[in-house]
Amino acid sequence: MTIKRVNHTGISVSDMERSLGFYRDLLGMELIFDSDVPANEPLSNVVGMNSAAGRVAWLRAGDTMIELWQWDTPAGRPLPDDYVPADKGVTHYAFEVDDVDALYQKVVEAGYHANIEPQDLGLHKTTYIKGPDNEIIEILEDRATDEWLQELTEASRQNRAGA
Repeated sequence: MTIKRVNHTGISVSDMERSLGFYRDLLGMELIFDSDVPANEPLSNVVGMNSAAGRVAWLRAGDTMIELWQWDTPAGRPLPDDYVPADKGVTHYAFEVDDVDALYQKVVEAGYHANIEPQDLGLHKTTYIKGPDNEIIEILEDRATDEWLQELTEASRQNRAGA
């Protein structure tokens, strides 16, 4: 048994049309599937929710997919306003882009929140933005190589060991 890759990231949304406007129209992801899903026992069992029903859309950028779910039942809770990356669980996902400054500008001009303009952190140039349901999205230009990451990992190990 080997994990081959991350197939997709699931995002629960409150308004599918608004989220499609963000992910498909603003960010340019390709809509490849959009379906209403009636309540059914197999789905309810898999997701662990009674009478699970809603609308699902799959969007693709390169070899990455996201899955948007607008659940009709059961009703979900919104992310708290003070939700931050230090909270436990999955706290953000990242889109690698070829021009982080241009996408940042486009997102901000469309009225979405960004913490700060893109910053050069060495391994990548990055910033965090918030999507339609307050979900945290990192947009970045990646520069990391496996060799560079291995060097940084080894240096951190040595520092933790007090060497």
